[in-house]
Amino acid sequence: MCRDSLLYPLLLTALAALLLLPACDRGKDAATGTTAASAAAAAAEPAPKPEYSFAAGLEEEYPDVVDFLRRFMENSLVGDYGGYRRMVSRVADPESRARFDRVLSSLRSLAIQTIEAIELDQAPSPTYLVVGQAEFLPNKRIALRRGSNDRVAILVFPEEGELRMMFAPSELQPSDETEAAASPPTASGPSYPWDEGVDY
Repeated sequence: MCRDSLLYPLLLTALAALLLLPACDRGKDAATGTTAASAAAAAAEPAPKPEYSFAAGLEEEYPDVVDFLRRFMENSLVGDYGGYRRMVSRVADPESRARFDRVLSSLRSLAIQTIEAIELDQAPSPTYLVVGQAEFLPNKRIALRRGSNDRVAILVFPEEGELRMMFAPSELQPSDETEAAASPPTASGPSYPWDEGVDY
């Protein structure tokens, strides 16, 4: 048997091993031992769905409004933009799809703090003022329409035979607690009416 005929299969085997080795390790991070595909899958993993809650007693006092808000949040918090748009008043200015997605990806939780029946000339009766507190993920904070204040008020009212919502006008929005703390009311001395008009 020729010596070259023994070397030929060995060379083919070594060549095949060299060709297959890069294919097996392609995209592998030498430092961590992870592949590019697994790193991309981890990066694409969706953020946890935001949570929501209602203050004690609201469900018993305003069952229809709470039911509407629950459906609204279930639609919105899973990214159902069409469902969100259907529940927003026809006269309102809804969030764009891009901003809706940004808010959703930034939100950690939403707590409905108060619901109050109110009378408004520009809204049908019954109209409810709903105030909620938003909590954002620390690395994805986004400003609400009212700027830095994380508390926001919406109106819930009947429209075309069903409940819909819209942002409350600015005069009904909750005050920014940080502004209130920064500028406390000025203290003035007591007023004694019997001191008025007295010449000492």
